[in-house]
Amino acid sequence: LVFLFSEKCTPSGLFCAVVVKLLSSEVWEIEPDTDIYSNAVTLFHTDPDWLPEVNISLIDSFKYYEVHCKIDDRLKEVKENVELAIESVIKERKYKCSPPKIAFFKCKKKKCKALALLLEDGTIRCRCKRYKANETKRERKWIQN
Repeated sequence: LVFLFSEKCTPSGLFCAVVVKLLSSEVWEIEPDTDIYSNAVTLFHTDPDWLPEVNISLIDSFKYYEVHCKIDDRLKEVKENVELAIESVIKERKYKCSPPKIAFFKCKKKKCKALALLLEDGTIRCRCKRYKANETKRERKWIQN
């Protein structure tokens, strides 16, 4: 899953603030057995009802944040947790940017390196506008019940 920021927004410091916001919720903790990088962190969910244990990797790629999670049954909740943290930090810190758009690494055109965006009508479409993605079941789990 990708949280894509607008071209006019360069949210300096937002990534760290989002990680702190997730950690302050007391349901996410830093995974102790992972390497620490300035642009990436792995967190695990501490709620015992979330079994098997849910780990997420958050990666700051400057214009977008990547979220990786291997547990399909919790993708929507993970997306909502991260999305809420991002929106909350943007509002609290008065960043002059709108919340990011949801996107996926999806385009199958060989020459196209664009992300596939989630549109308001619920469809997923590549930014190159030459390919309308057929969403996979996994992508649907990020955005629907």
